[in-house]
Amino acid sequence: MNNVLPPAVFKKGLLALGVLASVGLLGYGLAYIIVMPKISPGGFVPQTVERSSSIASGFSTLLAALVLLYAFAFLPVTVMFTIKKYSANPYALVIACCLIGVSLIIEIINNLPIIAAWLYPGKMEYISLDVQLYLRQVETLRFLSYDVAGFTLAYVAFLCYAVAFFKTHRLMSYTILGSIVAFIANVPFLWVAPNVAIILMVISIFAFASVPIFLARMAIE
Repeated sequence: MNNVLPPAVFKKGLLALGVLASVGLLGYGLAYIIVMPKISPGGFVPQTVERSSSIASGFSTLLAALVLLYAFAFLPVTVMFTIKKYSANPYALVIACCLIGVSLIIEIINNLPIIAAWLYPGKMEYISLDVQLYLRQVETLRFLSYDVAGFTLAYVAFLCYAVAFFKTHRLMSYTILGSIVAFIANVPFLWVAPNVAIILMVISIFAFASVPIFLARMAIE
């Protein structure tokens, strides 16, 4: 029985998914540049209820949508890439694929409730301000822990790709290494220059955003 769609259609679809994943990451980084939120090591968790304004809620929803776009689009790309390039370095690619898979699932689970809360048509029950603050602090800590874990696993997986393909795809490897360096470098600036930390984080994300396209193109070669 002949295939209904030729392989070329699936190749273009895979490349389109790689582009969509990159768009999600680029939009995520660009949103931080446009809004430039005030951050500090002790300022991630809200200390008052008033911190959660409608603008912040809209910004969080936008970021969640962009992360979900990246996660849903990138998952089939990394699976197909692992299948096609498996023989190049089985150990590195299987480890990277597992890390990316767990990372993307974490990001999907972490960000879907934000979209659900935005779409929910009903009215939330009123609770006292101290209870609201407690719940927001707990939810913020949960979100941050998942978010940091998800992106850290992705960076480790990309490091595996950089090492495995360093000799054959130098541009991709250097891009990944630059992204990791910028990601690590932003942490100490949280204490001394938060704006610099955001800029370094965005640079890291922009470099990170090129990897899904690299992998998609390599998968359809």
